Amino acid sequence: MVTIEELRQRALPFVSADQEGLIEEINEQFTSVYGWTIDDLKGHSLSMILPESFKDAHHLGFSRFRIIGESQILNHPLELMTVCKDQREIMSEHFIVAERLGESWVFAATLRPLA
Repeated sequence: MVTIEELRQRALPFVSADQEGLIEEINEQFTSVYGWTIDDLKGHSLSMILPESFKDAHHLGFSRFRIIGESQILNHPLELMTVCKDQREIMSEHFIVAERLGESWVFAATLRPLA
């Protein structure tokens, strides 16, 4: 299983969020590709980088994971759209992991633009 630290070390855009889905960290590659800065995103919902059409499914899946601790999207590549700061949407390959830290969860992903 891939760890958050392993994702962080990859030369790809990286984002992490707390168990509430609030963004905690992005890297320089994320800013370079998608235009967002940490000041734009830190403490805001991951919804800011999700297309409108995917937000409901994301919230449902996130809630389901928090309730039963299972997910069908973790630890394998997924092709999903990512919203840039200028509101363009870029198809990206997401690789999402979750780690338990004490009583809380941390989520992280690398995003490889496909366009």
